[in-house]
Amino acid sequence: MGSTLAEVEKCVTFWSKRLCESSFTEDYFRQWIMKEYPSHTVRVSPFWIGRYPITNRQYLCFTQANKYSLAESLKRNEHAEHPVWGVSLTDVKAFIDWLNNFTEGSYRLPTEAEWEYAARGSSDWEYPFGSHFDTKCCNTLESSIGGTTPVYQYADYASTFGICDLAGNVEEWTADYYTPYLGGKFIIDDLVYYLGSHYPITRGGSFARSGDLARCARRHGPHPGSVYKYMGFRLAADYKV
Repeated sequence: MGSTLAEVEKCVTFWSKRLCESSFTEDYFRQWIMKEYPSHTVRVSPFWIGRYPITNRQYLCFTQANKYSLAESLKRNEHAEHPVWGVSLTDVKAFIDWLNNFTEGSYRLPTEAEWEYAARGSSDWEYPFGSHFDTKCCNTLESSIGGTTPVYQYADYASTFGICDLAGNVEEWTADYYTPYLGGKFIIDDLVYYLGSHYPITRGGSFARSGDLARCARRHGPHPGSVYKYMGFRLAADYKV
């Protein structure tokens, strides 16, 4: 997982000229991408991961059963098969606790390494769907859709494991908090300014942000800006024979 210095520079060269805000300088952007450095090997135990992020329909079952407050996507009456968004880590924990109790399961959020492996697999692609960015393969700002899409809409461009919507649509919570990779430097950026040095890692980007966030290796966090509120999640579980 992660990126080599050459991969960092490749990303900066391509995306620094395509960022959605002019205030994002190349040097500042490079600093964000350096969170991915260095590339390194991680061994993960076998695990299950949801083919799709949790949908509005699924989350509504939870809210109705527990008289829990609606996620913002439900307040906006978005389509049942679109991903739920506007959920905090507290909301996610409540959903998982309810689901595990209801099903006697052992669901959880994926770790950062599990998420990246599900997206990248053994292919080492830059995006879950291939080595080159393509607007037909995911719902990011470049797609000009302007909102969420059904979680299965890009099934033809799933990862090598058949996992859908790992690029764009809604950003996804993981179970891990930011720490530099071994051999990397601690990056002080706007997320540290807003959230402190210990913040949860999110992955995948959203329809409201540029495709650089849809890269398999991209590490982000719950930025408080309104354009970053499109936060959802998918489930994982340990593999048991």
